[in-house]
Amino acid sequence: MKKILLMIGALIIVCCTALGLAACNGKPKIADNTEYYDSITKTLKLDKSYAGKNFFSDGIGEAKLVNNVDGDTSSFSLVEGGRTITIRYYSIDTPESTGGVEKWGKSASLFTKSKLDNATEIVLEASETPATTDSYGTRYLGYVWYKTAEDKDFKCLNLEIVENGYSDNKGNATNKFVYNNYFKQANDFARSIKLRIYSELDDPLYSEDPVDITLKEFYEHIDLYFNKETNSGAKVRFNAYLVDLYVATSGTYTFTAEQYDEETGEVQSINIYAGYTSASASRMKIGNYYQFVGVVQEHYGKLQISGISYDADYAREYNTHDVQSQYYLTFNSEIDYYINFNVTLYSDLTVNSVKVEGTVMTISATAQKCGKNGYGDELAFTLQVPVEAGYTPTLGEGDEFSVRAYNFDSKKFDNTKDVLKILNINDIIKR
Repeated sequence: MKKILLMIGALIIVCCTALGLAACNGKPKIADNTEYYDSITKTLKLDKSYAGKNFFSDGIGEAKLVNNVDGDTSSFSLVEGGRTITIRYYSIDTPESTGGVEKWGKSASLFTKSKLDNATEIVLEASETPATTDSYGTRYLGYVWYKTAEDKDFKCLNLEIVENGYSDNKGNATNKFVYNNYFKQANDFARSIKLRIYSELDDPLYSEDPVDITLKEFYEHIDLYFNKETNSGAKVRFNAYLVDLYVATSGTYTFTAEQYDEETGEVQSINIYAGYTSASASRMKIGNYYQFVGVVQEHYGKLQISGISYDADYAREYNTHDVQSQYYLTFNSEIDYYINFNVTLYSDLTVNSVKVEGTVMTISATAQKCGKNGYGDELAFTLQVPVEAGYTPTLGEGDEFSVRAYNFDSKKFDNTKDVLKILNINDIIKR
């Protein structure tokens, strides 16, 4: 806990730095990552007229900030036409801070946000005329210019980000990158003083070492793991099993993970952002039990775990990996087959016999494994569920029911030997 509190204290320092409270245009031999630089940025002037211009056809136009996505992506409302667009900052690429989380990513995002939040005027300049989008076809490429007062000059935020060590110069000496000479100077400067991404110093908004938690502890002390003011979270490690999956139209995978406490019977859940279809984590299986290592993030007002590095073959202390396959099985004929469910999905159970001994009811039943090409052969299962003393079964031979049943007793489930546990008699849905 002490480590987390120290991290949150450091967030305040970085926030003040990002707001430019510790300005210094000198050139120290080695940067300490608390200073702000703009001596090169101030030499680049906005010399194009923009009043009344259309961003799409003229390649330049005034805009208002809608929201900041990360260090190199923001959404704006165009003054001319009123359309809202997303700008991918041209000639730069800051470390990740949303789906994936990298060192200096959150700090870069905070830096960009602080500049735009304090802007009195914003002008967008497209990378070419007419304006073009990136390879995703959803974000326009351009330079973001801003000023903080009527009597101030515009600054190119793209360039300022490079000068302050939050990104390499991604341009080159061609006519596609008209400001490349300035970007190269800024990049050379940041490298020369080992500033931020070129530094071996710690990023106060990023941690290499995860903190071990339970989801119960997490929800009881959220302020220790997530700082809402800076939208930054701690790296955490915990074990949980996957129960659901949402695939967005953009192709991103978000799982729901649960943690069950056998002593209290409590269940806690949280979303796990696994990235795009191409990411290895998108192939995780519902019903399996994992060690998760990732960063606490807020997504549309809800906390989730992002930036996970999944390895299906090697279980390591600092990666996300399988702990137990088939931690629970789902017996439900109404659920459609899909690849993330193929390990643990079965048809409804058909009862062979029911026996109550004390406060435990034991059910012998059969079900079929659900696969890509339909159901397989029938398999026998033994399930147990806690009941009150004197309980009279409502299930009988031949009855069918759906349920989620857990495998607490072995590393890998063997239906011929292991007994599945049903958590509550009310979890049984009779068909």
